[in-house]
Amino acid sequence: MKKRIGAVLAGALFATTLTACSGVDTSGGGEETIKFATVAGWDDTEAVTALWTALLEDRGYQVDSTAVDLAAGIAGVARGDLDGYLNLWLPSTHEAPVAAHRDDLVILDEPFFDDDRQVLVVPDFVEENTIEEFVQNSDKYGNKIVGIEAGSGNMKLLPDVMKTYGAEDKIDIVEGSTPAALAELEKATKNNEHVAISLWQPHWVFADMPVKALEDPKGGWPAPDGSYVGLSKKFAEAQPDIVKWMGNSKLTADQYASLMAAVNDADDQVKGARTWLEIPENKAAVDQWFN
Repeated sequence: MKKRIGAVLAGALFATTLTACSGVDTSGGGEETIKFATVAGWDDTEAVTALWTALLEDRGYQVDSTAVDLAAGIAGVARGDLDGYLNLWLPSTHEAPVAAHRDDLVILDEPFFDDDRQVLVVPDFVEENTIEEFVQNSDKYGNKIVGIEAGSGNMKLLPDVMKTYGAEDKIDIVEGSTPAALAELEKATKNNEHVAISLWQPHWVFADMPVKALEDPKGGWPAPDGSYVGLSKKFAEAQPDIVKWMGNSKLTADQYASLMAAVNDADDQVKGARTWLEIPENKAAVDQWFN
């Protein structure tokens, strides 16, 4: 089991306060601290933020990340209190919080990854392979889905998914946190228990636990999103080089999954990203972003 589940569960007990000043450094070096927003337990966002922290530190910048609720993070970027949120799922999952601040954000034109999917995840020993089969046999699962953070796009979309399968009055959606949901999933796989959790792909859990994503034959979930970098206007104007580098960035599914695994395995997220960069193929791919 990934050791960071417990660490993030503990960290989630503490509230995070946004600092009131942006980390814009107009000198092109590292005199001021760049501040990125992230969400505790959202492994894809933590991984890409750790990667950019390592890459920018290697180029002389000082970088810090602040764990916040997604909506608060996007609002902080829009105000210029934070410099960026590096993993906006668009056009569907994060559209609501982005729409409220779109005029005050710089969202890069192209996604660095283009196949983000929302999924329901179950242990791989269960007979059910589709959401439809899960609904038909939901009594095995306590007629519930273990969800993640209430403010996430995933949880806002999930009721419509249940409605698509005629299960809005049959299935309870239990709000919680990503680490807590993963802990429930791990427990179920070890004890041969039935559980369904709401999650996303790509995610390290598919390599680390004997689990599977339920197929969605009726198209309850939206089409796959892309992962976009969102920056404050002030930061984008002050840091054209960083904007260019981030605009050049691309990750394949295998690269993204292995990055998440490396970051999640490490005691320190940035050290995990540096470990990932030590693999020659990964470093060669990332070096292209700076050409």
